Amino acid sequence: MDWTSADIALSLGVAPVGMAKVATADGGIEPWTKPLLGANSPKLFSVDSGDPIDQVAALKPDLILATKDYNLGESYQQLSQIAPVVTYAKAPNSDSWQDATRGIAKALGKSAQADQTIAKTTADIAAAKKTHPELAGKTYNFLVTPQAAGVHAVNSTADVSAQFLDQLGLSLSPAVRSMPDSSIPGRTLVSWENVSKLDANLLLATGSPSSLKLAQATPGFTDLPAVKRGAYLPLQPALAQAIAFPSSVSLEWALGQLTPKLSDASRK
Repeated sequence: MDWTSADIALSLGVAPVGMAKVATADGGIEPWTKPLLGANSPKLFSVDSGDPIDQVAALKPDLILATKDYNLGESYQQLSQIAPVVTYAKAPNSDSWQDATRGIAKALGKSAQADQTIAKTTADIAAAKKTHPELAGKTYNFLVTPQAAGVHAVNSTADVSAQFLDQLGLSLSPAVRSMPDSSIPGRTLVSWENVSKLDANLLLATGSPSSLKLAQATPGFTDLPAVKRGAYLPLQPALAQAIAFPSSVSLEWALGQLTPKLSDASRK
């Protein structure tokens, strides 16, 4: 019911018969997922307007994976009448990727394989940190969906994207960590007139092309030292999603695709 659950199943050698479509990805499938599918062609369905119960039922699944299903509060009862549902423990995308992997693996009878997968990705992240000592101690801010009123910024080290960046040796800006949450937990809202507070050694941003253009057209933002010296990384959707909706598969892909960009920006 979400592409991350599908990634986890695939990492364990199980191909789903159907999976949620990624609206921003070519062909509806993330670039790190495609190689794992091989000759398999799961039915893709949209979950943007709710879980498509009839489409799921038509696939006659033995198991439904929904560890990051944002519609599950409304759809669980109907889905559970189709097949057993593997859910999140607390809320969508709040469980760690390790816990989500273990939960899905248990349901698939692949617990030993999950432990191996988790150990490998954890070791690979640690190896990347060692390979890139230039990242150690560099501060960063991660901006989310710039808008007319300002921009949200990650202000919690509990954020899954922040956890990945911190594991590489980077450090979320202390100034932003002290800012209050907006209506979105783990995000603070900074007005453009106060955007100078967002400066750091590196700036990352995600959002639609139009929202990123808005930021880059705002004088206060373009005047930031990090932006001026080229330490600003506007992330393509896949790069942001790889760490915002993590699985062992997406994080391994991010190590190869994002880490070099972080390294280059840290030297500017």
